[in-house]
Amino acid sequence: MPGTGTPDDSEARLTVVADNETCVTSNLCVNRLPEVFGQDEDGCVVVLDPHPSAELARELLRARRSCPTRSIRVEGLAED
Repeated sequence: MPGTGTPDDSEARLTVVADNETCVTSNLCVNRLPEVFGQDEDGCVVVLDPHPSAELARELLRARRSCPTRSIRVEGLAED
């Protein structure tokens, strides 16, 4: 809503999802965006921030593309 500081429904929202069942612990996502991705005790990907700022869109796209098992999905992200 205008003037309230809250996004309205028309504003794009990013949602990050990672499949730790297919993760092979390459750590490329963690190294690229440690504020979004972390690791569990086995080294598999964990999403720390499932709704990161749209300012991170370019790096999220790079992280998704660099994942060797395609274990990262980013909803609401425009392809380059």
